[in-house]
Amino acid sequence: MSIFSFFHHFKVDHDLLKPRVFSKRRFLQSGLLAFAGIVMQPKWVRSENNQAQWVMVVDLNRCIGCQSCVIACKAQSGTVERQFNTLILISEEPEVPAIQFCPVLCNQCENAPCVDACPREATFRRDDGIVVTDWAKCDGSGDCVEACPYGARFLDSIHGNRSDKCDFCIDRISKGLVPACVEACAPGALIFGNTSMPSEELRSYLSRRELEVSRPELNLQGSVFYLPLNKSDQKERG
Repeated sequence: MSIFSFFHHFKVDHDLLKPRVFSKRRFLQSGLLAFAGIVMQPKWVRSENNQAQWVMVVDLNRCIGCQSCVIACKAQSGTVERQFNTLILISEEPEVPAIQFCPVLCNQCENAPCVDACPREATFRRDDGIVVTDWAKCDGSGDCVEACPYGARFLDSIHGNRSDKCDFCIDRISKGLVPACVEACAPGALIFGNTSMPSEELRSYLSRRELEVSRPELNLQGSVFYLPLNKSDQKERG
């Protein structure tokens, strides 16, 4: 099963209160979080006009799978029923045993396949790094949906069957607020900010060599980074 079809199937059948559980092997083979042990030092990317970028770090050691980010995102974005801009995936590791929760959303790729796939140039990457869709141009062809290797896009019938996805809550950050998911995350697993003026916490996270990106082999230069579980802490919790 391809990454797109698997992710799309997950989103359609996802029950908000009873998220689907996957074994570690299936979790990795499906490419949902295919880190494959590759460590990548994130770069503080600036666009051609030297504007700093919005980035998010997901600390998997803090995420408890409470679904608060999913619920807040749903309330903020108002997407069609059973479609979400943010999801929590669950991985089981029977040998520990332990359960790993992983928030997933649009990676805001610098080399975004969805941008290249759109025949009407409705999808584009802003100078601040956020990938957006101009709904005035979107014809609902779904080419960008098929092109996304993360399954982060879908056609939203509530909004004229136009392509929808996470945009870091651009309406909120334009007002000086953080994305709804970040605000709702009580454990503080989602760390968000701009590379031009990072908070002390964000700066500290971005300096960590353990940070990983989803599907690094694609070289899409996403703006969402993951701090993997500390294995010793994981065993203690198990």
